[in-house]
Amino acid sequence: MRKTIELLYTFIAAGSMVLAGCDDFLTPENKSAVTDTDYFATSDGFQSLVYDAYAQLDPLFNDSDTPLYFNAGTDLYQQGRKTSDQALHRWLNFTPENGTVETFYTECYDGIRSCLAIQYYAPNASVDDETKQKAIDEGRFVEALFYYLLVNNFGGVPIVTEYADTAVKGYPRATAEEVYNYIIGELESIISNNLLVESSATAGGGEASIEAAKALLAKTYLSAAWDLGNDAYFSEAARYADEVIDGRSLTTEFADLWAADYSGDDDAEFIFDLEFDFDSTHDQTDGNCWQNFYCNYYGGSEEGMKNGASCYVPYMHTLRYFEEGDKRYDATFMKTLLVTGAWDPDQGFKQDGNPLGDYFGFYENGNTAMGRMVGVYYPAYWECDDESVSAWRAEDPENREQTYVIPQNEKTAIMDPMSTYETDREEVDNGVILKYDLETECYQKSWSIQPCRKFDDSNTASYNSDRSFRDIHIITLPEIFLVAAEAYLKSGDSATALERLNTIRRRAGVADVASVDVDAILKESACEMFGNGYRRMDLRRTGKLIEYNNLYNSELQGTAESAIGEKLLWPIPQAAIDANDQLSSADQNPGY
Repeated sequence: MRKTIELLYTFIAAGSMVLAGCDDFLTPENKSAVTDTDYFATSDGFQSLVYDAYAQLDPLFNDSDTPLYFNAGTDLYQQGRKTSDQALHRWLNFTPENGTVETFYTECYDGIRSCLAIQYYAPNASVDDETKQKAIDEGRFVEALFYYLLVNNFGGVPIVTEYADTAVKGYPRATAEEVYNYIIGELESIISNNLLVESSATAGGGEASIEAAKALLAKTYLSAAWDLGNDAYFSEAARYADEVIDGRSLTTEFADLWAADYSGDDDAEFIFDLEFDFDSTHDQTDGNCWQNFYCNYYGGSEEGMKNGASCYVPYMHTLRYFEEGDKRYDATFMKTLLVTGAWDPDQGFKQDGNPLGDYFGFYENGNTAMGRMVGVYYPAYWECDDESVSAWRAEDPENREQTYVIPQNEKTAIMDPMSTYETDREEVDNGVILKYDLETECYQKSWSIQPCRKFDDSNTASYNSDRSFRDIHIITLPEIFLVAAEAYLKSGDSATALERLNTIRRRAGVADVASVDVDAILKESACEMFGNGYRRMDLRRTGKLIEYNNLYNSELQGTAESAIGEKLLWPIPQAAIDANDQLSSADQNPGY
């Protein structure tokens, strides 16, 4: 990985511009006494603007609300022990005053302004013209990514194209078509300039590239085709997706790609990333929080179990998307929680106050539980029967005799409070506890759902949040195969769509499917992109948001149509309307 992370996440002290005051969405404020023009005219100062533009992605992709931004209110993720944001998950009291939506909107425009700063200061920069234009194009790529996120969540938004060095009273709301056209124009210009590196994937993935620009352009054309009813854009999406694919298949084993020791982080499949590097960062307690995502709470460091965020854990419906034999399942979920001693009914996974849990021991043991004591085992839905569980115990009886088995099916256990474990275990054979019922609130309990391990950092092996130094993968090659499948399907080429879809399935070790539709693509996306996908945006784009919530979101089953209504897009934040002289309540999205 490139060792730029210290600069990437360090506040650019000289001349950094932020939005402040009552005109948060409009007015820049200089937080430094250093003259901007002088500092940014230097080679290092000008390059710092580029680093700052990349750094603006961090608040969206490395925040405790990141799962909320991209996956709340969908068919895949339910609240765990911790209650999720009810406005975004259930459309309950969802108003333009919602703070989460306002933060997302503000962070996008903060990022856009940082990107535009590169163009603003470029004329005086002491670098050659090619270096200057390359830096501008890197900023334009990141800016296009922000606008892509805005238009997919809010529809039409104001388009800001110039850096404001004085107070601006407002910008009019553009239509969604105008925003899409702006993104497409920027990305096509970047590709035409051909100044970015061809690909940065194997060099860390943290630098904008021609490959990343084409990938984002394919995603943009796909969304625009649906939103604007422009069928010709499906063909453009397919064309650019195939330029990214470039005849490649998916050759890296899924488990190796997502290896907890980061050995897969610089794989060619990771097209654009936020980079992290433990050795070069200035603050080795300030990594990313992804290893805590999509996990319930299992006791934390005091018991030696991973300190999950207790929210956005998978539905049983989600787990059933994975077919028997799908290699992605074991690479995505931690099925065995290791311990250093048997569970004590009086002390839990503690002994004399010391933790018995050994969550990260799985990785130290070569990514296997064999030969190590297992405290909890989460068999997949296809291996929950007594015969399968008995066979699993027989593989290593000494270390599995006292294991608590929590089947990942509709009847798994409420493993909270821990004081009931021993009694529950005695009630059924093999320690399988058959008390789980999705119709009740027990799914909120801590131990019922297996943790996600896809984003674990086994190098730091820290139980705390913000201690992972794996890269965050924003655009991946498998995602572009899914884009291609959807685009070819909608453009009438089902045969090619099927081939793109089956390429993903073959790597996963599951059989080819014989036909393809939007539901089949969304199913495959659920497995391939668990956690790092954009599920809410995918469902909205494909017109499945209400349908899938009605079927699978236990908070909205049977009521999604009335709950969501016209609120398919997020509301334009009221604070943004109030701060903008060229916006009014008439610019608000339907339903609000």
